[in-house]
Amino acid sequence: MLGVFRTFLTVVIIGASSLQIAFYIETGAEIKWDAASNVPRDSAGIKLLLSGMIPAAFVALSIIIVARIVSGVLYNSTKALVSKLAETFWTPRLQSWLESKEQLYNEFPDEPWVLFSEADVNYQSIDPENLNTATYSGESRAQNLWRWLRRGLFLAPVVTVFILLAVRPRTYPYAHMSSTLPFTLLDAFRSRHSQNMCRGSSTPNSNPFPLPPVVYPEYWEQPNGKFPGWMPTRNGSMRQTDSQLPSWLPQERIPGFDRWYHNASSADSHSNRHHERHASYDPVNDPLHISNLDGDILAPITEAIKDAKVRIKHVVIISLESTRKDVFPLKKDSHLHKAIMNTHDTDESAAEANLQLANVSVNAEFLTGEDGGFDVEKKDNLTGSRTWRSLNKDKGGLNVQGAISGSSATFKSMLGSHCGVQPLPVDFTVEARGPIYQPCIPSILGLFNHNKQSPAKNGKRSEDGEDIKSRPWKSVLVQSITDQYDHQDDLNVRMGFSQTITKHTLVDPNSKHYPPTESDSNYFGLPERQVKPYLKDIFQSAKDANERLFLSHFTSSTHHPWNTPKSVGENINFMKKGNLRGERPLNRYLNTVKYGDRWIGEIMDMLDEFSMTEETLVVMVGDHGYTFDEESNLHSTFENGHISNLRVPLVFYHPSLPRIQLGINATSLSIIPTILDLLVETSSLNVPDVEIASNLIHQYEGQSLIRPFVTRKPGRNHWHRDNWNIAVLNAGGAFLSVSSAVVPFRLVFPICKSGVYRFTNTDKDPYELDPIEANNINDLANILRSDPEWVNRLSKEDDASDPRLAARWVVEALSVGKWWVIEQRRRWGFDGASLQDDRDPNDVDGMKKGKGRHWWQT
Repeated sequence: MLGVFRTFLTVVIIGASSLQIAFYIETGAEIKWDAASNVPRDSAGIKLLLSGMIPAAFVALSIIIVARIVSGVLYNSTKALVSKLAETFWTPRLQSWLESKEQLYNEFPDEPWVLFSEADVNYQSIDPENLNTATYSGESRAQNLWRWLRRGLFLAPVVTVFILLAVRPRTYPYAHMSSTLPFTLLDAFRSRHSQNMCRGSSTPNSNPFPLPPVVYPEYWEQPNGKFPGWMPTRNGSMRQTDSQLPSWLPQERIPGFDRWYHNASSADSHSNRHHERHASYDPVNDPLHISNLDGDILAPITEAIKDAKVRIKHVVIISLESTRKDVFPLKKDSHLHKAIMNTHDTDESAAEANLQLANVSVNAEFLTGEDGGFDVEKKDNLTGSRTWRSLNKDKGGLNVQGAISGSSATFKSMLGSHCGVQPLPVDFTVEARGPIYQPCIPSILGLFNHNKQSPAKNGKRSEDGEDIKSRPWKSVLVQSITDQYDHQDDLNVRMGFSQTITKHTLVDPNSKHYPPTESDSNYFGLPERQVKPYLKDIFQSAKDANERLFLSHFTSSTHHPWNTPKSVGENINFMKKGNLRGERPLNRYLNTVKYGDRWIGEIMDMLDEFSMTEETLVVMVGDHGYTFDEESNLHSTFENGHISNLRVPLVFYHPSLPRIQLGINATSLSIIPTILDLLVETSSLNVPDVEIASNLIHQYEGQSLIRPFVTRKPGRNHWHRDNWNIAVLNAGGAFLSVSSAVVPFRLVFPICKSGVYRFTNTDKDPYELDPIEANNINDLANILRSDPEWVNRLSKEDDASDPRLAARWVVEALSVGKWWVIEQRRRWGFDGASLQDDRDPNDVDGMKKGKGRHWWQT
């Protein structure tokens, strides 16, 4: 039985060690065993797990081979050392007794000891007392002292270890550093809470805003027209408002507008038991809310609307999976470009790579108005008579060059771009299991449709502008991957999409364009081009029915493991292959970026084909980025706060809008306010819809980007109302990133797990190569307060004479972030545990559905 246990323990330790080493090689981080138990929840999750099994198998094989070679030497050496040390505890009495037993055994090796009788043994001849006397007589005082010295040398480290175990700190990182396999595997079965705000049923009744001077009544903003005002108190966000139903909402309940229908949410049969079945948000009581709707429309846009009619009949949002800002477009001499060039050891190799890199993001250059700067002739001929490619360089719309994602988890990020809300700081998309506290775009358009008369033209098309304004909207989501990941199918219903086309549609034998012409490109689904015939059907249907279309499209090829379809051919070697790992992950990623860039071009070409480009607003936004080992020791998005995971493209493209480059730290929260503002200002809505949009736009947390962006509202002394940008790191419940649109500082800190506090100044260190880290906020503040280097490197925008600016800022950022965590739980009406491993089985079962396969959320 003992042999079986030893074998089992050996297999477990080898398996866990190989997984841990392989995980570090792949991501640069240590595996979190408490999260690992969430992986193999179904067949698709197992596929995801198996995607890392090959390097783990190689590591395991290496461990076995090395162990086979050195185990004998190590075993014999350890045995000799321990035996030698153990001998120091042999007293002459014990040694004599053992030698006597050995002598008897040697005399009768084949007889069991139980056959001896007392008469068979001459106890006098082997009496230990006699031997003891003889031994002591020959032992000197020096030998006895040496024996005790050796005992001390043996006992000292053992006693020291036990003392250190007893007094060691239980806080991060010391407890983590002193743990080892197989004991760390117990984390998978252990429930730990680092903060009260992380536990289920822990949302307090009081959550005072930590910067009280910001909300002093002297800085309140009174209601004005459709602006409801801004009059928060320190604990005002916790008040239950019982406002009347707005005049622009009908008495009949409209899906998605739950927070205005106070008793309607109780009928929600899809709510998880940890949602309190109501969502609540009031911009009047939000201490962080900043509105810029009192500002004038940007002058170039005003001129464009006045001089040339800007028509917006359709809206398209393209969500770009794992797309970093610095590849949309890729620019020569950028930090990323230099990292790529550094892998080449000859000028010829680098020159050839530049020829290829010039073609990675050609369409992104057209759409953003940013030049890649490659002084080479582009090989890929993408020019032509297409409207969007032949557009004048001063046309094309808004391009935000400082956009930050609200989360490095895909569907938490989608909540910002499609619903204008900030996510829950909890693991995975539990938001799909309860009401969303703001109406999403499909719900807004559904409210517009409620005021429309039933279509009576039966497909008869009219060019009359008033007819366009009176036409109904149709909301469609299209993607080539599954919607069973992270409860996206539930989320789609919450958002209000009337039609969804996913991998399930593509592989359905009853589908119009079945079967797919390509195989799966990754563990999520098919390549994007498999939805092309379905997109053409949607565009054609919108034209035939004279409908207004809202299309949401998700790309997926730029997600790990970065596979391009076989039809594309072999990957291009933008980077020199590594000596050990072969093709670098970043090289694979760049190939998928190029594929995605061409696919976006095909979408734009389809809009041209159906004569829809001139009347379509196209929004392109990255859900999050991705960090590679060329720029950071930590790669992937999991609990990784590196800036490359959060900098994303954000583009509002329309051929009749002027090209405006916005260097602001905006987020996807600005998408809905900007869309509504454009629809109103371009006269693209009828009178009832204008009334709805003009009121509703004031309810959102984000600012409209067609007006001057407000980074700060003034306050008393250094207490100002800053535009804080808070991001939830994948998987959601463990870490936050807090930054500000005012200063270039950024703080990443743990909320529900142990971890380091990380500060960066993105003005002086834009790629975060030299972060300041500490194990707690006080140590971090002390470093910033006392280090002359950092005093000299601080931003001089305000408080330039105060060397404690950064130190004070990190303390404020931490307090705002912790306040925000509890506030978000209140807004979402959620009282469950933040971490997945802290949820009981009933919670997990409630998060899953029987009809589909759910994947582990990475």
